[in-house]
Amino acid sequence: MKRTMMNLGMATSLASVLVLGACGSEQTDNAAQTVQSMEPVEAELNVPATADKGETVTLSVRVTQEDKPVDDADEIKFEVWKNGAKEDSEMMKASLTEDGVYEVDTTFADEAVYTVQVHVTARSMHTMPTTNVTVGHPETPAEAEETSDHHHHVGADIVLEPKQATVNEPQPFKVNVEIDHETLTGADVQLEVFKDGAEKHEWVKLEETDGVYTGEHTFTEAGPYNVQVHVTKGHDIHEHVMETVEVQ
Repeated sequence: MKRTMMNLGMATSLASVLVLGACGSEQTDNAAQTVQSMEPVEAELNVPATADKGETVTLSVRVTQEDKPVDDADEIKFEVWKNGAKEDSEMMKASLTEDGVYEVDTTFADEAVYTVQVHVTARSMHTMPTTNVTVGHPETPAEAEETSDHHHHVGADIVLEPKQATVNEPQPFKVNVEIDHETLTGADVQLEVFKDGAEKHEWVKLEETDGVYTGEHTFTEAGPYNVQVHVTKGHDIHEHVMETVEVQ
């Protein structure tokens, strides 16, 4: 009789263990099956519109999803560049300071208009809003023309070819530049590619061969694209022209 009761007790204990194990397994399965929200991650920039040269400025972004703060972003970086000099941009990593708010301090070395773009990577999503900061009292185009006749060339002639492209196929581009009816050589020529209203602008640096600048870009969507050609040479020449490329 004692042995029978002992066996019965052991069976009861084993059954309890199996039930608890099953519950734990079920909880684990339920957790694994929890679907991550597909609502977009929002990034709200908080950057002053103006600043003084050499002043310490705080760049801030508030990251949310479904109106709730996101404190577990994978990476938050601020990219800053002087307008027209994207290739010289500075990238700075931001830190979490409070619920959903990431910040970094910086200074601006020159009186100019700067672009501030935040790169937010969080919960398998990416967003890159931008804004501008006017530092000091930068020269207007009219003022720049008064101080140096070389900053604006009425005779500048920039030709981009072609004006059509095919989606998802590398498209070669060619740019010819003439200043005062003479071919410009030794310049830095880049294409700025973007759609109307798009936050992301892509840059294509062209290579020169005998005064002709060439490069290629692959368009991932059909429709009209803005392609702005930037031409710089030293401190004296900075020209640009906007073209429309139809992608089919």
